[in-house]
Amino acid sequence: MQIITRAVLAFLIAATFAGAAQAKEVNMIFGLALPPYVIQESNSGFEVDIIRAALAVKGHTLKPTYASFLAAPKMLKEKQADAAQRGSPELKESEGFSYAAEPTVVYQDAAVSLKKNNLKIDTLADLRGKSIVSFQGATQFLGPDFAAAVKGNANYQESSNERRKLQMFYASTAQVYTGDINIFKYYRDSVKGDVDSKQEVVYHKVFPANTDVTRNAVFLDKQVRDDFNAGLKQLKSSGQYQQIIRKYVSD
Repeated sequence: MQIITRAVLAFLIAATFAGAAQAKEVNMIFGLALPPYVIQESNSGFEVDIIRAALAVKGHTLKPTYASFLAAPKMLKEKQADAAQRGSPELKESEGFSYAAEPTVVYQDAAVSLKKNNLKIDTLADLRGKSIVSFQGATQFLGPDFAAAVKGNANYQESSNERRKLQMFYASTAQVYTGDINIFKYYRDSVKGDVDSKQEVVYHKVFPANTDVTRNAVFLDKQVRDDFNAGLKQLKSSGQYQQIIRKYVSD
């Protein structure tokens, strides 16, 4: 019995060390330093935290590297990093790039209005003629239907200053804010001393969520990709996924 016990113990120790040897530091490219998803100064944000936690389930650690999305494909092809926050049509699975089974997070753009204004916005065409504030490059990023809806609108503005956009929105200088819902919620508290940011809002989900697989995280090592898939699934089933998000945004 003692011999069997020692043999089992030896096997468990060997398995433990084998698992530890497979754990890796994953150098991942993050190409979009955009709070609350990615906060470069502190290597945090809920997308970074979720990726870190998902990798940690199998013992891996995360090393964030910041570069533009345009540079990421070349860097991965040259093996200057192990993974990227987001893939690209240039990175094909047939050429050895392994995509996560599902997106780490889903960006959801919306048209936001104050409930008291009772605006009817069921389609992008309903944005015509309204005063709108959006992010820089929105007419390219949000698609041709949005660009057509705001074309020639003298009351359409784009800005990279999130606080300014929310100040305009809550002060009714702009009837509609267009952009990502979580970014809107994250910056909402930053303007509460300037405007009444407790006013009830309506999220008009007139923009489809992008579910293209190249929006998912991509890895050079298929096993690390598989470990990430398993970790992400565990985070979601345990409730830890939503806990991480709630650290940064709340309803």
